[in-house]
This record gives sequence, structure tokens and C-alpha cells, in this order.
Amino acid sequence: MIGSLRGTVTEIHPTFALLEVAGVGYLIKGSGTLLSSLRAGSEAFVYTHDHVREDAHDLFGFVSRAEQEMFERLLSVSGVGPKVALSVLSAGPFETIRRAILSGDLELLTSMPGIGKKTAQKIILELKGQLVEEAELPSGEGEVLEALISLGYSREQSREALKSISPEVTDVSDRVREALRHLAK
Repeated sequence: MIGSLRGTVTEIHPTFALLEVAGVGYLIKGSGTLLSSLRAGSEAFVYTHDHVREDAHDLFGFVSRAEQEMFERLLSVSGVGPKVALSVLSAGPFETIRRAILSGDLELLTSMPGIGKKTAQKIILELKGQLVEEAELPSGEGEVLEALISLGYSREQSREALKSISPEVTDVSDRVREALRHLAK
């Protein structure tokens, strides 16, 4: 699975970009946020989601790990495929989408192409609980949690490791080290 790419942007189109990495051109479908941040001829770093189906093999790109995780969470909602998930992320900044789900804003979600009232309700119902849990994390803990997840630990393992860290340890990198010590046991 391809988790991220760094390379030169060779082409930008309305729905995808071509990123050349070590002589290989990767066609990356992206949200409006990603595509508007890229410039042809410049180097770019893109978080990716490798989506493989029987009839397709697509690579989706994102500007941040949070945006990538939201895409993957949206895919976990029944009835939401990559096209709809990308449509949701293209509707605005990541934080706007997150707030819309947390507040149950059906109007914003149904204004996006491919999302009807039932799908919007499913998205809110299935994702609201996950997003509320993260919103309740103390300042800086989100960074530690994301670092552990990016290292391959599950969300549950990472949360347990956070609980084991002494409150006296305040630096984010020190908290990550302490959590890794706990996970290594």
C-alpha cells in the first residue's frame, strides 16, 4: 500500500494531478484542497490512500494526515465510496467538514454532489462519535495520537498508551517516546 509520495508535479487537471517520483508518474485523484495547493514543476509531498477494487486501482491524495484519515473514515460508512468521500472533502476546509459532522449539519453535507439526505444522516450517525472522542483530547494529545497511528499502531492501542504517560511529561516528542515504551512492553 502506498502511504505517501514525494516528487515533482508534472501536470494538474481539475480532478487529478500527475506526480513523478523516481521516473514513475503517479496519477493522484485529489480534493480541491490538494489540487489547489500544487504547482506544476514544483516538488510536493502528498499523503495517499491506495484504493484497490476488482475493476479499478486508484490513488487518492491529501494535504494532511487528518484529511487522509477523514477520507478513510468516510469510506467506512456504508454507501459512501471514494467519489463521494472525495466530494465531501472538496466541499471546504477539513475543519469545516469536521464541524459539520459534529454539529449534524445536514444542509452542508447534502449540498455536496452525490450526497442525499440518507447518506448525510449515515455519515453523521457513524462518524460523530469518533470525532467527538478526538475533540475531547487535551491539547497536544492529538499530535501524540496521530504520531502513534502514523507509526502503525491502532487507534485503540494509541489511546491506551496515552493513558500510561505521566502528566509531568509535557513535551510532545517526549510523550511519543513514553507511549512507544509502553507499547513495546
